Amino acid sequence: MCCGERRFPCSMMRLELETVGWRPLFFSCRMDMDTLKIEALAGEVARDLSLSLFDVDIVREGPRIILRVFVEREGGVPLSDIATFSRRFGAVLEVEDPMAGPYVLEVSSPGVTRRLRRPEHFERSLGKRVRVNLTGPREGRRHLIGELTGCDGEGIEVLADGAAYRVPYDGIRKANIDVTQEELFGKRKKKR
Repeated sequence: MCCGERRFPCSMMRLELETVGWRPLFFSCRMDMDTLKIEALAGEVARDLSLSLFDVDIVREGPRIILRVFVEREGGVPLSDIATFSRRFGAVLEVEDPMAGPYVLEVSSPGVTRRLRRPEHFERSLGKRVRVNLTGPREGRRHLIGELTGCDGEGIEVLADGAAYRVPYDGIRKANIDVTQEELFGKRKKKR
């Protein structure tokens, strides 16, 4: 959910598998600007507001370029803090101008079914139920739903249907925390 959109400059991009240091960014959009600079700027603004930067994602949706920033805090982030971050980070982007051409800034929390893209995301989610879509079939499966039991610099391990599956990061198309309705809303009594 976006609390505010602002239009800023941006240039053409190309879709490719990108690696920043040892941290893979699964099929993110790479632009001719410094993605690390945007992450550093967003991280500074987040720290000033006692927030943590969860992720930065730059995507093309139709003719629009969207810069999505996800911030979090233990216990959740109120909408007012997201709005404050959006205003401050927007002002920083106007001054620093790390992108050329129009784009839309969206700021939100990652949510309970947050997307997992980096090794540190997986590491913080150990022991949780995850849903992993694979880039190709692995032992006859294209999707894994189960407990995230391990992760390292090479990939993850998911316990699904009583079997352990080792998946390298480049074998993951998309991964999210999987939350059941019972976990979200609790068990309800049946109506008679």
